[in-house]
Amino acid sequence: MASIAKAEVHDENRLQVMFDLINEGKELDCQELAGKYDLWTNYEKELGNQKYKGPLYVSTILAEVIKSKDISVLDCASGTGLVAEALIAKGFTNITGLDISEEFIKVAEKKGIYKKIVRAFIGTDRMPFDDNEFDAIVCCSGILPTHISPDAFREWVRILKPGGFFSFSIRRCYLEVMQGEEVFYSKPFADKIDEVLQDLEQNNKVEILPRRECPEYIENSPAYFYVIKVL
Repeated sequence: MASIAKAEVHDENRLQVMFDLINEGKELDCQELAGKYDLWTNYEKELGNQKYKGPLYVSTILAEVIKSKDISVLDCASGTGLVAEALIAKGFTNITGLDISEEFIKVAEKKGIYKKIVRAFIGTDRMPFDDNEFDAIVCCSGILPTHISPDAFREWVRILKPGGFFSFSIRRCYLEVMQGEEVFYSKPFADKIDEVLQDLEQNNKVEILPRRECPEYIENSPAYFYVIKVL
């Protein structure tokens, strides 16, 4: 597989397990998905080995589009807090985490980097936040097949203040056929991204800013970063 460095697949290679799950396209309920991540005890080590640059890119983008560092930020699919650490390095301090994995949340809580962390599934259901609660939402490596559906964008619009932004990453191989990563391409998923964003734009809910590319998002695999302004 060209998307990650070659490695022996064993019980500790949870990154490969998650890639295989995405390849299969099997839909899991929220508890099953949470269980997969709860077992990923070496999450940060594996991503570090793959030179994961997502948190750096998304924090840099947010710092460019929003100058105030006192804003309220929701980190969706917050994991063990890698994105929050990058946001703090850029000067942001008021960060709420949201993740499905109880074990990941425990790791993040020990770091003391979030104002609070909420355990909930991000999908089509109403999220546990008030209307217009946040100034910005970031989601790094959460929008992908078998994980967070693009339908969640509608909820993000609800909980963001007018003039707020949401930014999320998607590896290019999920949206288009990439050499060496053909198994990851999902036309239904790519079409759903376009469908939801176009609907929000046509109904004057959002403004879609130019999409950006991260050539080395994870080793040998590029990604797109979307930046959306709520109207």
